Amino acid sequence: MRRIFVASALLAVVMSLAGCGKAGTDDGVRIVDPDAEPPAIERFWFDTRNNPRMTSNMTCRIDAVKHLITGSIEGSTPLVDGSCTLTPTFTLPDDQTAYVNGVRQWSGVSRVDFSKPVTYRVENVNGEAAEYVVELDFPFTGLPVVSIRTSSGLPITSKDDWRKATIAIDGGTGYDDLSTADIEIAGRGNSTWGYPKKPYKFKFGKRTAVLGMPEHKRWVLLANYVDRTLLRNDVAFYLGQRSALAWTPHGVFVELFVNGEHKGCYYLCEQIRIDENRLAINEMPPYAEMAEDDDISGGYILELDTYYDEVNKFRSEMKGFPVNINTPDADDIGSPQFIYIRNYFNEAERVLYSDDWLDPEKGYKNYIDILSFADIYLISELIYHYEWLHPKSTYIYKDRGGKLCAGPMWDYDWLTFTQDTGWHCRNYLWYPRLFEDPEFRALLKERWKVLYPVFAAAGGYISKKSKELKKSADLDWTMWQNNVGPNGDQSLSYDAAVSRMVSRLNNRLAWLNDEINAL
Repeated sequence: MRRIFVASALLAVVMSLAGCGKAGTDDGVRIVDPDAEPPAIERFWFDTRNNPRMTSNMTCRIDAVKHLITGSIEGSTPLVDGSCTLTPTFTLPDDQTAYVNGVRQWSGVSRVDFSKPVTYRVENVNGEAAEYVVELDFPFTGLPVVSIRTSSGLPITSKDDWRKATIAIDGGTGYDDLSTADIEIAGRGNSTWGYPKKPYKFKFGKRTAVLGMPEHKRWVLLANYVDRTLLRNDVAFYLGQRSALAWTPHGVFVELFVNGEHKGCYYLCEQIRIDENRLAINEMPPYAEMAEDDDISGGYILELDTYYDEVNKFRSEMKGFPVNINTPDADDIGSPQFIYIRNYFNEAERVLYSDDWLDPEKGYKNYIDILSFADIYLISELIYHYEWLHPKSTYIYKDRGGKLCAGPMWDYDWLTFTQDTGWHCRNYLWYPRLFEDPEFRALLKERWKVLYPVFAAAGGYISKKSKELKKSADLDWTMWQNNVGPNGDQSLSYDAAVSRMVSRLNNRLAWLNDEINAL
């Protein structure tokens, strides 16, 4: 008679009856039941009733010769969240018992971590044993898993209202875990907030290191909804980090869960802030705490953006650029600081377009750091950074006693890596004027020679990162299927979209190499 093995043990009874068995054999083994069948696992499967995150039952294959049990868990949350703990159901011959690491296993009850092969030891009443190795294939994406739960359990519906929440991170094999910590979370973005797949910002109560990135309170979760490859922001940052720019954000791709619901593949990255672990310039205290003679020449972070949505903002006098004062925060800045940075920006622009703009003592280089403007230009032109046309998400900062510097870099999901040839960034911001300066053109050629090996290696970086993202990207596409996007690759497979991205980058690199060297 066969039966599903349930929680009714006969071991104690068997032991008490051992003395009633037949006499011991020459080798000392006592036979309790001469009719007992050899130890074996007859069936092994996973039932959705015991594993509610699975979408369908899955029966494993049993190799009776190799004592190997195999199966593939498809269409279930373990696909993304890294949790390979499941409850198997199995059948054994009558009066047999199964153990894992010495712990008795109950069919349909005991939970086991199958992230690695698991050995089941099956014993019959005679003490004979057989071992079966269970190897399950989880199509796990391999990315770290970020789990956020709001205190109310309600969705995050506002960019302005912060919800109290907790966050926990399973770093997987590549990063340290983060134990459950308190945070506040809200939505973020302008046009991106209007997409179905929402981006978020969150902040810890204290400085916290995340996924190998230096500690800070403020972090961002980018959705990359319009980017079929998911890679555009990351690759742009990869280039910036290898340039002469003072600081470029870092990020890590993750699987995001909010209140237990899988939201897809996100890019957890550093938010632009003044800090020793971010943009390391002097940070001014709140104006109310400053003395009359305190230096207010820095630091400032400005954002040129047509949304023009900061409390403190102005339009430049000559070119009409929409300049938002990102830092200091609206509550911390005073009128003298606002007037100072507005006047400095306008003076830099006025001098740039003056007759004396190339004068060593009076010219624009006394106001503008041309190295940073050269490097961010070369990266932006290479990847075809469309946002300078508006402009949007274009940052410029000023340290105490320093000049206007380009950066940090931000926002590269729209139309980047789509063009083979043709000038673009050269036509916007202050660059038409800068290109008139022979010294600036010479600096571009010099920096191009330095950065060219970095640019040439970017295709390999994209291919490598795409392999790491493949499972996550395919799952993300299944979830969201954004068939309308600016980059022209929404109708392509993930691999084809990545291949197109690499091809466009390499073609543009070759075109720019000729053009820059000919300046």
